[in-house]
Amino acid sequence: MASPAAPPCSPDASPAMEAQAALPDHLTEDILLRLTTAADLARASMAGPSLRRVVADHSFLRRFRTLHPPPLLGVLSDPFLPAQPPHPSAAAARTLAGTDFSCSFLPSRDQPWILHDFRDGRALLCIAPITDDHCLVRDVAVCDPLHRRYLLLPPVPQDLSDLLFHLDPFLAPAGGDEGADDTAAGAPSRFKVMCLAQYQTRLVLYVHSSSGPHAGQWRAVAFDGWTALLAGVSVHVLSAVTVGKRYYAHGCFCWVVCAMDKLLMLDTATTEFSTVDLPSDLMNHELAFVEASQGRLGMFALSQTPTHRVPRLRYSILVSTGDDDPGQWQKKKVVKLSHDHRYRIIGVAGVYLLLYVVTDDPEPYHPDKVPDPGCCFSLNLHTMDLERFSRNSDIMPLQDQLYSGFPPYLSPPTI
Repeated sequence: MASPAAPPCSPDASPAMEAQAALPDHLTEDILLRLTTAADLARASMAGPSLRRVVADHSFLRRFRTLHPPPLLGVLSDPFLPAQPPHPSAAAARTLAGTDFSCSFLPSRDQPWILHDFRDGRALLCIAPITDDHCLVRDVAVCDPLHRRYLLLPPVPQDLSDLLFHLDPFLAPAGGDEGADDTAAGAPSRFKVMCLAQYQTRLVLYVHSSSGPHAGQWRAVAFDGWTALLAGVSVHVLSAVTVGKRYYAHGCFCWVVCAMDKLLMLDTATTEFSTVDLPSDLMNHELAFVEASQGRLGMFALSQTPTHRVPRLRYSILVSTGDDDPGQWQKKKVVKLSHDHRYRIIGVAGVYLLLYVVTDDPEPYHPDKVPDPGCCFSLNLHTMDLERFSRNSDIMPLQDQLYSGFPPYLSPPTI
């Protein structure tokens, strides 16, 4: 059916106003979706009420965020560390001033709420009482810091009959629930919380969905291949086999299995586990995993050995020839870093890898050592360019979370 004719414009109307009045909403959306940054979209929304109405629509914002990865705006330390000029994200980061990222609006408890993860505008906070043999996660809250909203979840049903080595609660990407329509009106408010528990003899994933057939409940998914993975490990190495820092790429979470040249993969759509072999020459390297092109997995290896202490970032991608091919890591690029500094990888968010710089540290390098306060550089994953993110900031790179998102005016409530 043809679109209704637009009302005639007055003779005094400018050509831009006349064109805007005659343009259907779906064409306006297609044009706005071609804008590359949130700042461009914000400026366009100020051009008139009809554009503001289109931009403010939740379905449009969802489409825009799908096409344009959210920028890295800061680090959720205490206080919030925003991107600073001349970084491209600095202007958007300024709009977050005064945001209560500590979520002090949560109900008080005997022990403090601890931030564990941030994704899609939501923060995951937990209270983890430590017992003699276990580190439990009891109180769990999903919060929207920008709109001061929260939802309390039931306790994670951890098994106390087996020794618990490692517990990693985190947020999964929004949507993707079984049988759910991602275009539905309530889709932006859907979320998943997951908790990876490594017991002495088992690896179990606990999953809580806000929608779908298991809404409001925790369900357990065991990794059947965990016992087989450990079968060839010697007894003296077994106690060092733990899962490391978590990364996300192309619908999968991944963890390096420490003391083994293995990468543990979790498909969030199927909640199935698998493993990928890692190169054997990664001793004294810090690793980070990113989304490479064509749905592939990319890996950065930060080399900083105690002998020559010349830092460099080696970038490789996992290439496979078919479904049965586990893939091989192909080296693609080496990013040289200044030899005057030492670096630590803070994490990956949006299209950036964030590096923490240590400027003055005469002590020998140790991979578990938390460096003195320094500054941060971001590596653009598309251009491989290093940009100063912030300077002279007191952060704890092994504990803080990265804030990747859009300014408040482009962020409708997520809870």
